[in-house]
Amino acid sequence: MAVAFLTGCSARPQVATTIPQAMASIQDSLARSGAVSVSHAASWTPEQATRFEQDVQAVQCSQQRSDPVVGVLAGTVTGTLSVQFTQGAQATVGALTTAPTIGAELSGSRTRGQSLTVPLSYAPLSSLPDVEMSRQIGYETELLAQNDDARHQEAARLIQDREALRTHVVDLIEHWHADQCIQHGTLMPLVGERIYPR
Repeated sequence: MAVAFLTGCSARPQVATTIPQAMASIQDSLARSGAVSVSHAASWTPEQATRFEQDVQAVQCSQQRSDPVVGVLAGTVTGTLSVQFTQGAQATVGALTTAPTIGAELSGSRTRGQSLTVPLSYAPLSSLPDVEMSRQIGYETELLAQNDDARHQEAARLIQDREALRTHVVDLIEHWHADQCIQHGTLMPLVGERIYPR
């Protein structure tokens, strides 16, 4: 009986959160946020352009200004998952003159933690094209350091994307009216996506 009791004390309980579950949870949260991309503006489909415009108009209406401060997810989201488990057990078996006795002392604790690092940039809407271009340049430092055709093509593409985004932004700022805010949409986060050179 004592052996069975001690074996039960030393068994570790299962930890409810696994690494795949934590990763899936983060990805699901980001997907459900309804984030609107500000990358690749030069190649947006009409649907992407409409989503961007609706999101910007919602921010304009919430701040009641044509050039509001907007927040952009401006880099890689990183996270940590920590699980700590400690357990201690002590058992004694003794005999008294009247009957055998068993005594046990148990202690245990389990800690789970999950943290996220979300890189955010806040800037006026009018500065958004420069913020996005700066983010992309940060990813492509090595490629842009080369002095070859690939560097010149990538630099031209970045400038084209910035100008296309600037065109959208300027149009939204110039044509904003408070009257259109009667039924504005839900606020959705803006997000810059990493571009992988082809």
